[in-house]
Amino acid sequence: MADEPYLDPTDSVAVPRRRAPRPASLDGRVITLLDISKAKGDHLLDRIEELLRERARPKAIVRRKKPTFARPAPDDLRREILERTEVLIEALAD
Repeated sequence: MADEPYLDPTDSVAVPRRRAPRPASLDGRVITLLDISKAKGDHLLDRIEELLRERARPKAIVRRKKPTFARPAPDDLRREILERTEVLIEALAD
């Protein structure tokens, strides 16, 4: 599945993209939970965080939130995620 291309819905032109490789384990990883500001996304991330703490031994779980779901994340937020995160989980809920 990691090698299957997908179309990025945020791009103005449909460009095939590839998923990042998944780590074998979440133990010892810095995991960022990104709330994109859709309704109830925080509830989904709360549950995911709870499960991660029960089932994995992450180095850290970091919570971040986009200002609005209607626009891409601000550059400073993207940079922070790229510099400090090993695994990113994004909440898409309604």
